[in-house]
Amino acid sequence: MISLPRYRSRIFSALFLVMLITTVGCAAGITRDELLRQLQTENPPLVVDVRSQGEYDRDHVPGAVHIPFYSIRSGLSHAGFPKKDPVVLYCEHGPRAGIAGFTLFLFGYDNVYSLEGHMKGWRTMEYPIEIITK
Repeated sequence: MISLPRYRSRIFSALFLVMLITTVGCAAGITRDELLRQLQTENPPLVVDVRSQGEYDRDHVPGAVHIPFYSIRSGLSHAGFPKKDPVVLYCEHGPRAGIAGFTLFLFGYDNVYSLEGHMKGWRTMEYPIEIITK
């Protein structure tokens, strides 16, 4: 039989960590309008879809690259992405982007943003999307 008092501190720590990651994961938010404007400039930010491959294939922000949230650091490092350049993260609702943003924060990335409303908001407001057809 499991004793709850024995595991209480571990449960509390795990819940605290989840709350921290999802609320502090990215330093700042960027609105859909601002991202769309920046995507049309000469130096747009790197936009990263951290959802699954199937979700990315179904629809994504135009020009977004796909790096799953669990491999965001290695994906950006492998691509040679500079830690000081802006990167915009999004998932479907927010938690996976929060985890990815927190990871990047821990490894010294300075300009990490989270797309407000994430893909659900982008799609609901009928912003342009790209689809991968196979």
